[in-house]
Amino acid sequence: MKSLSERRQILAGLAAEVAFAVLPLLVVLMVVAHAEHSARLFMSPEWSFGASILFGQSLVRFVSGLARGGNAATGPVALVLALLIVFGLVPSLLVLYMTLQVTEMKGDPSGWLQFFQVSLFSGAAAMYMLLGTIGEMWNKSKG
Repeated sequence: MKSLSERRQILAGLAAEVAFAVLPLLVVLMVVAHAEHSARLFMSPEWSFGASILFGQSLVRFVSGLARGGNAATGPVALVLALLIVFGLVPSLLVLYMTLQVTEMKGDPSGWLQFFQVSLFSGAAAMYMLLGTIGEMWNKSKG
């Protein structure tokens, strides 16, 4: 079993990576705040874009950790992967598409679309931290 300090080191490294996913959103926030349109922050497609990247990275971290050192049961791993794709990656890409489509037509995304963007991004960040930690711990357990 891994020590608490090793888990904290893994989480700190993963949190640093999530910070770079948040960086474009911070820039958007600063720009819309400067333009005095802060309500438009949640309309930005960067939320869905970031969610798609983080869900994909979650898959990569989880599977690469399993491939390198994990000895998990295939059923639960397959379930996690299926749920991540079905309820995370695909919806975030669809919301990204819809948001881009609306903004290209010079419209504003609906409140529901904005809600889903932010929710998917938050869920993606949480999944990245969780599955990234599991993947890294599996990876380190081999060595």
